Amino acid sequence: MSSTLSPRARSLVLLLSFAAVYIGWGTTYLANHFLLLELPPFVIVTLRFFLAGSLALLWVVVSGQARIQRSDWGGAFIGGLMLITVGQGALLYANQYLPTGLLAMLYTSLPIWSVALEWLLGDRPPLWVLCGLVLASIGIVLLMSNGLGSAATAQQWFAGSLVVAATLMWAVGAWLLRSRPSFRSTWLGMSLQMLIGALMLALFAAWRGEWNDLHLSQLSVHGWWWLAYLVLPVSLGVYPAYFWLLREVRPSLVSTFAFVNPVIALLLGYLLLGESLGMAALVACLVTLGGVMLIIFGRR
Repeated sequence: MSSTLSPRARSLVLLLSFAAVYIGWGTTYLANHFLLLELPPFVIVTLRFFLAGSLALLWVVVSGQARIQRSDWGGAFIGGLMLITVGQGALLYANQYLPTGLLAMLYTSLPIWSVALEWLLGDRPPLWVLCGLVLASIGIVLLMSNGLGSAATAQQWFAGSLVVAATLMWAVGAWLLRSRPSFRSTWLGMSLQMLIGALMLALFAAWRGEWNDLHLSQLSVHGWWWLAYLVLPVSLGVYPAYFWLLREVRPSLVSTFAFVNPVIALLLGYLLLGESLGMAALVACLVTLGGVMLIIFGRR
């Protein structure tokens, strides 16, 4: 698409794509917060990815891209399990017990795991990346200690630890997907991952009894709006923009979402939810973000 755009139009599309990734993924935590007031966590994430996956599959069929190759199923299962079931399921579960800002910051551990995984596979990172790895790890420990503290419950500590473990699974899943053959159709691969993830999450919600006495007709208008926001702009709008950016600019520049999204989530939590934003938390955030920046730009 970029070859058909004028320089000015391309700059505008780049700006809009970055804004979509930053704002879309940065506001996910806020949307989840309000939906959790009305729906159980795994019901929310099941509905989100079932609806988004169904719409994506409908587009695949209408556009004539519904041709599945055998290798697509393995990639769809990996993405559906590690990125959606574990990655998004842990996010919704932890969102019940942790402030949105702290939760968003814990997800910045994803680049740390990515670097550690590459190192284990024999790709020794540069010195700046190693420094960033150490700095970001210290920041996450400080952040959890400050955000949870001595008054935190065991459930809160478990939720925070679950988030960090989920980012490890995300990093492993992303590496496995990169090592596999590409999907014949990006939209087909995305729809299969979402639907497989939604099925697994639905089963887990059933095991927890979350479908019992659930009446979607009682969901408020605001709840439907938040769900539609997660399905349409966030799930079906941000991912295509993200993949387009990966083809158009350096991956290190695209990866800036890893430290922009938490800032957005922290500010929204402070402004709209009344979450505390003390000096110790700010210092921990700056340390973590500084480490992530070193990891990202040290790979340039």
